[in-house]
Amino acid sequence: MEGSFYPPYCIEGVNMDNLHIICPVRGQLKVKKKSKDGLTPKEEFFRVEAIKYLINLGYPKENFYIEPIVKKFGNGGRNSFRSDFAILKKPKSQYNNFDPDEIMKEVILLCEVKRDNAAKDYVKMTQVKPMLDFAKDINAIGLYWDNIEHRVFWNTLNDGIREIKEGPLSFLPKYGCKIAAKKLTFNKLMEADSLLDVFSRIEDILHQASFSPESRYGIILKLLLTKIFDEHAYETRGDEPVGIQDYSAIGTSPEVAIEQYGDLLSRAISFYETHLPNPISDEVEMNGDTLLEVMKILAPIKIIHSKRDVVQNFYMKFAKSMYKWDLAQYFTPTTVTDFIMDVINPQFGEHIADPACGSADFLVAAFRIGRKYNPGFADCIWGVDNSTNAVQVAVLNMVLNGDGKTNIKKDDSLKNVDEYKEKYNVVVCNPPFGSKIVEKRSAVLKNYQLAYEWTREGDYYVKSEKLMDKQETGILFVEACIKECKKRGRIAIILPNGYLGNRSDKFAIVRQWILSNARVAAIVSLPRFTFKSSGADVSASIVFLEKRTKPVKKFEDEYSFAVEMIEKVGWEAGNKKAAPIYVRAKEDGCLIIDENNEPQIDSDFTAALERIILSQASDTFPWLKIGREVKGKDGAWVTNINNVYSDKYFTLDPKRYCKKFTVLRENIKKNMYNKLGDLVDFIPEKTSSDGKKIKLVSSNIYNYTEIQDIGHGEFYSKELRGWELPSRARHFAEEGDIYFGSIWGSAVKWCYISEKDKNVVITNGCFRARMKKGKEKYLADVLTYLNSEGWAVQMRAFSRGSDGLAEVCEEDAKNVFVPVLSDDERKCIKTFVNNIVSGRTTLYAATKSYIDDKTLNFEEPEKRPSHIVLV
Repeated sequence: MEGSFYPPYCIEGVNMDNLHIICPVRGQLKVKKKSKDGLTPKEEFFRVEAIKYLINLGYPKENFYIEPIVKKFGNGGRNSFRSDFAILKKPKSQYNNFDPDEIMKEVILLCEVKRDNAAKDYVKMTQVKPMLDFAKDINAIGLYWDNIEHRVFWNTLNDGIREIKEGPLSFLPKYGCKIAAKKLTFNKLMEADSLLDVFSRIEDILHQASFSPESRYGIILKLLLTKIFDEHAYETRGDEPVGIQDYSAIGTSPEVAIEQYGDLLSRAISFYETHLPNPISDEVEMNGDTLLEVMKILAPIKIIHSKRDVVQNFYMKFAKSMYKWDLAQYFTPTTVTDFIMDVINPQFGEHIADPACGSADFLVAAFRIGRKYNPGFADCIWGVDNSTNAVQVAVLNMVLNGDGKTNIKKDDSLKNVDEYKEKYNVVVCNPPFGSKIVEKRSAVLKNYQLAYEWTREGDYYVKSEKLMDKQETGILFVEACIKECKKRGRIAIILPNGYLGNRSDKFAIVRQWILSNARVAAIVSLPRFTFKSSGADVSASIVFLEKRTKPVKKFEDEYSFAVEMIEKVGWEAGNKKAAPIYVRAKEDGCLIIDENNEPQIDSDFTAALERIILSQASDTFPWLKIGREVKGKDGAWVTNINNVYSDKYFTLDPKRYCKKFTVLRENIKKNMYNKLGDLVDFIPEKTSSDGKKIKLVSSNIYNYTEIQDIGHGEFYSKELRGWELPSRARHFAEEGDIYFGSIWGSAVKWCYISEKDKNVVITNGCFRARMKKGKEKYLADVLTYLNSEGWAVQMRAFSRGSDGLAEVCEEDAKNVFVPVLSDDERKCIKTFVNNIVSGRTTLYAATKSYIDDKTLNFEEPEKRPSHIVLV
């Protein structure tokens, strides 16, 4: 029977101190640090998992007896020996006498649960086997369950002598049947939810057998390859005995086991050797006894259908230990790649490629989808990378995920792009980006339209015949992806938001080229730090495209594309650890375990996928919904492509088109409002309000304000001589100035220069604005709205760039909508606005002002020169 072998508590980041667990016998359980019966949360979790497994085999839940006493000891029976649960011959409700001796006559199964595998041999000897001795029925079964092993124990009689046998969980019979030792088949193998735990235990066995760390990793790699090879061999013959067996359970001698395993190992290495990064010998280093112990752990599990994150977590640790590679730089998070492949929706017979495959995470995701309807889908998977290490990582990743003959090779896909032209139905890519990652080879550049200079002629850019000296590699990969895709094929590519929004001709040309050669089906924004675990501080989006049958020179078509803004990715995106985040109960924060013993990743991807499929975009792009049955009414937010075509920069940044931003501005427009540019003048840096240039005087004392010293109307300054001012000190403030953040990370920061503020210099990263003549009455409107989330949303949506320093240009800032206050609203906030104008925005500012004018007679010592000074 297939099932969940290892529960999700093994996943890093899951707190087991408080859990909501659904037990089929007792209902929902809230498990704290220790339950009433003394079990830890991990043990309680295992007990529920074991109960569910047995119920699936037909054991009646009415016959379960939780925490039965199986034996009493000592004076008056004051000491007792308990089992974690038992299964009785009849429903528990039919028993009136629960005396241990009477109950043990009725037991057909006894189970002992432990939270880890560390003391398994001791527990089996001192608890499981004695429990079986207490049972009166010779056919009673013992069950041992921990985070690594699930073992079955039963009695046999040989010449009248009773002997307890041990075997894998697959030996456990269905309800009403007798136990029988028989060989494992593929259909009896169980998926592992923690390969890390499995192979950590195997490594412990090898360590106890005196193998060095280097030798252990070599043996583990051989075990992996042999196990995967064996599983593939029997995947389509699920009821035949597999080659890898729990040899001791079926009575195979150590000598024969070594021979059988050695034969499988040789065949596996012969099959994989052309794909492996390093040559491997077919020598079996383990002795027979060690092999038998290892196979107790390895034989019952199924690797090739394990969950993707289970394989990746194991592989990242295993490959790092074995090859000394830091794999974080290669991997794209599985949640992201799985979502991308779910949207792109690969179909039977389609060929999928990644021209910069890295660790092949996109291809693994595609393979896992495709093999559901085509066991030979590996033949449709293609990957290229110019890094030997990346290819090695990719090959092993694909092998571990079930692809034994992957089409991944080392090649220069940019140089040889014509070899792959219009070859694939689907192209997916997360290319290398960065202004310093450039291609300079003219022989390569000449193959790309985006490597030539373009000039603006009217509404469009026109390509010239002048080849550039260099071009960003990321830009070339955008063109390569579309070139390699067949007509009407699909492209999914991760692009930094700077590529999608920056106003420079360089990126506007890229966007025009994309729109000329493909149609946009959807753009899905990812939050900042999504790729922090691989060292990238970048805001990026996933762009889903359909290649046109032929490029267009003018944009005249009309259609809608979906726009989604992912906020929760399912892991801690702000650090390299990237620990998973799970859904928890609102009232107490407990982790919620579903009926499949699985915690739910707390992310927006599933809901976003459903909305995209149900959106109007699927009317234009039917491949979004082909073969799907998604229920629901609310589709994704969509925008008309003409909103992009009509923008002179062809902006594709999803912030500009998302629901939150668009609905906000539509609602503002329902009432009286002004555009910010109609209310204020923007003053350039180092310029006075009357247009004169201002020169810094080295000996003068200035009150310098950094961006971090500006809050919601208040600001703090530090006295510096002119020669001490940093180069970023750009704005020489005057009374009546309004400063507000011009970058994404400081969109909510603002301050007003009052009549009391003298010689203030403000850092760059801020706009300097002043009310236009005749618009002074709207000062209250502007200052009030600066404190609202509506202001912050508009400014953040208008920012252009791919990191925390994404800038809002003056052109966009002028287009911020500012609601007009009613007379009653003006009256309500009049006092506060007057306080800001007079320089008393906060108690701090008022106190400082009163100290300066001697209204408060405080003794003020000299300020610290730096935040590192102790007093």
